Amino acid sequence: MATVNKDFKVKNGLVVEGANASVNGFDVLTKATDDQNYIIGLIGGSATSENTADSVVLRDANGDFAGGEITAETGFVGGLTGNVTGDVTGNLTGNVTGAVTGNVTGDLTGDVTGNVTGNLTGNVTGDVTGDLTGNVTGNVTGNVTGDVTGTVSDISNHSTTDLSEGTNLYFTDQRALDATDAAYDAAGSAATAESNAESYTDSLIGDATVDGTSGNTVKDRIDTAVSGLVDAAPAALDTLNELAAALGDDANFATTIATDIGTKVSKSGDTMTGLLTLSGAPTADLHAATKKYVDDANTAQTNAITTAYQDYADGATTDMATQTYVNDQDTITLGSANTFTTNSINALDTDAIEEGSSNLYFTDERAQDAVAAAIAAGTQTNITVSYNDSTESFDFVAENGVADSDTDDLTEGSSNLYFTDARAVNALEAVVPNFTEVDVNSVATQVAATVNVPTAGIANAHQFARADYDSAEYIVKVDNGTHTEVSKVLVTLDSSDNIAITEYGIVGTNGSLGTVSATTDGTNVTLQVTTTDNNSDVTVAGTLIK
Repeated sequence: MATVNKDFKVKNGLVVEGANASVNGFDVLTKATDDQNYIIGLIGGSATSENTADSVVLRDANGDFAGGEITAETGFVGGLTGNVTGDVTGNLTGNVTGAVTGNVTGDLTGDVTGNVTGNLTGNVTGDVTGDLTGNVTGNVTGNVTGDVTGTVSDISNHSTTDLSEGTNLYFTDQRALDATDAAYDAAGSAATAESNAESYTDSLIGDATVDGTSGNTVKDRIDTAVSGLVDAAPAALDTLNELAAALGDDANFATTIATDIGTKVSKSGDTMTGLLTLSGAPTADLHAATKKYVDDANTAQTNAITTAYQDYADGATTDMATQTYVNDQDTITLGSANTFTTNSINALDTDAIEEGSSNLYFTDERAQDAVAAAIAAGTQTNITVSYNDSTESFDFVAENGVADSDTDDLTEGSSNLYFTDARAVNALEAVVPNFTEVDVNSVATQVAATVNVPTAGIANAHQFARADYDSAEYIVKVDNGTHTEVSKVLVTLDSSDNIAITEYGIVGTNGSLGTVSATTDGTNVTLQVTTTDNNSDVTVAGTLIK
């Protein structure tokens, strides 16, 4: 078991309305001018961005400030945007965008974009884009793009403008042209060399023999092979180009021919699937078989068509011979000719056609009766609707009149139910989370106690059973003479009986009259007050929470 420190936590901000605040006896500093001056005084006086003695350095709106001499004990590692006019006794490892006019006794490892007029006793590993007029006793490994007028012990990495020309001559355009001309003259022109090589090769091929005998040269062998290849081919087909043209320049000539042959009808065994188009009329001499086939087909089709149309015409004549149509006073008889006059039908209207049993003609009376029947079918308990034939109008009769009715006059429906207290309670209880009724006494209880402490010391102000409650909120009041002190206290326990307690909102009329703590023995939790003065009264009121 342990007691946690009495820390007071503020989650959403603390507002102190008084002019002063203190922590453990020390004032809390604010943004007030007096507090700012106090802080400046602690660190050495007023703050300014100017080069002012005995003042704290303060950056201006651009982040800049002015200063006097800067001394670096172990080297300057930042960049300088101004000129370095004094001596640098340490290493200068940052970049200098201005000029270095003082002496640098350490290494200059940064880049210098200005002139270096002082002496450098250390090594220069950065680039110097300005003039190096001072003496450098160390190694220069960076590039110096300006003039070097001082003495440099080692400038192996400098540009050629700083070095005199030796055996290894500098490059110039003229020297490159001269070297190219010399090489060209020595080897001859490329065109002459190529022509000479071709002539030499031709002479070797024409004169060389295979076995040393006359007439058996390489050229003779080639001529003989070409003659054998051409053989007795006609002049129009004795070259490969002529052969290719004869084949239509088709690299797949054999496949093309085989495909075309496959589309032709064989003399026997094949069946034609399409129509055969003749170039002229069939004749007995040239197309006897075809002509006979067509003649037979025409005879059969003619007989079939004639019979079919005859049967259709006979049936139509039988069915329609006695039908008549009336057009005004004209009577049209459809006999065997089966004639029909469309204009006669179009001239008819509903007055000339008898009304059927289902599709009735429109009348005002029928329309009024239909509407009245529909309204009558919808008549409600308190409202009656009827149609008056004599006045040709609808009558609406309400028992009370809708405007004079209320919910007592209407029977409750099946979905829009009337309000009752029971229904409202049931509806709320169905909401998640459930708003069930809670007895305050089942989760918390109010307590109060008072005790007199004759001798300053620890007093048990209140006690409750650990098994019943694990948290509490107290207001603790301590009286001593004419003075009082009141504080707010929160207490809670975890499952291992570790107690967390905080005391806050303390107010007193004459200083502190006591402190509050809590303890537990595993069975009971005890709120304790340690009084400062003798003969003090301690009063406690609060709430215990399960």
